[in-house]
Amino acid sequence: MSSDEKTITNMHQLITRENMKKLETVDFTPKDYNEIINEITRESLENLELDYTHTPLENIKRITKQHVNIYYSEQEISSGYYIYNKIYLNNKQPESQQIVTLIHELTHHIYAEIFEKVLSRIFTIKNYRIIESFVMFMLNNSIENRVADEYLSYIVEGRFTPDKYHNYLPFIQLIIEYGIDVEYSKDFFIFAHEISHDIDDILRQVITKKLEKQIHEQFKQDSIDEFNQKLTFDYTSERFDEEEKVEIIIEMIYFIFDYFVNGEGNIDELIEYVDKFDDKI
Repeated sequence: MSSDEKTITNMHQLITRENMKKLETVDFTPKDYNEIINEITRESLENLELDYTHTPLENIKRITKQHVNIYYSEQEISSGYYIYNKIYLNNKQPESQQIVTLIHELTHHIYAEIFEKVLSRIFTIKNYRIIESFVMFMLNNSIENRVADEYLSYIVEGRFTPDKYHNYLPFIQLIIEYGIDVEYSKDFFIFAHEISHDIDDILRQVITKKLEKQIHEQFKQDSIDEFNQKLTFDYTSERFDEEEKVEIIIEMIYFIFDYFVNGEGNIDELIEYVDKFDDKI
């Protein structure tokens, strides 16, 4: 794809009617998307050194730090959370729970990074934090976006941890709390399921079979409660093809442009986010 000739230096230059029109005709293809997935995979592998004599938690931390910084949260009621390119981890939890949390929160980050790299291919943006701020707002601007993001993170964490320890009660509670109609929100969940496969492909390059086996052993050592839950919907087997997937990505970005250009959005809301991010790793 060709880059936009005009270099964007601030949020007001990004969110314009002209750029919104560009999104209507942009030539973003499955090939472009797959190049982004490959790029994130390379970043995940670059200079990564796993040491199997260390705990699986230590190696998962090394994998996570390929993308984001880890901070230790004093909020003991939470196992951890992700915001502004930072993962906050409750290190008082059992090591197996910390592993689950890191995989879950890293998935949030990679999901955001996909959108960030899409934007950086469509527009020439000097300050990457402008992109990060836009994407953070986008993924949290609607209840459906937020729940779909959680859904794909729970799916991915479950693929690297033993089935009998899967606990999806927090996700079910989230659906109930937000009053989500899972049939009405069907497309959000199918899309999230599609993206989960791509993130799974990225992580399987770094979470090796040997490391995955060590993760399973850690669960046994920690004597974690068994829940043996499954996270499925009636339409779990339904799929979007590659063309549909990239169309949805562009539509999601376009929706935010429309909200600020034609709707009630105040661009200054996004500017407030910019300085809260960690520097890009």
